[in-house]
Amino acid sequence: MSQSPVKWGDVEKYFTRRGYEIRGRKTGDRIIVAPRDDDPKRHRQTVRIGHRFCTHRGHELLRAHLGKIKRAFGVTAEDILGG
Repeated sequence: MSQSPVKWGDVEKYFTRRGYEIRGRKTGDRIIVAPRDDDPKRHRQTVRIGHRFCTHRGHELLRAHLGKIKRAFGVTAEDILGG
């Protein structure tokens, strides 16, 4: 059984509800920024999603985007679709 596609609207809703910040760029890209941490040595993780995938809430993300999100934040596609 195949996995349901993860759409930009799902990702945006998941991260904003959990305190992440989504910033826009002049090029149309979106950057997901992790919440601040108490450890000053640790950099805030970020993931950039290109403008072709985040201009509409119905656009599907690629497996590469989901891999970047998992490496940076530890969030899987199942977490996004389930939460």
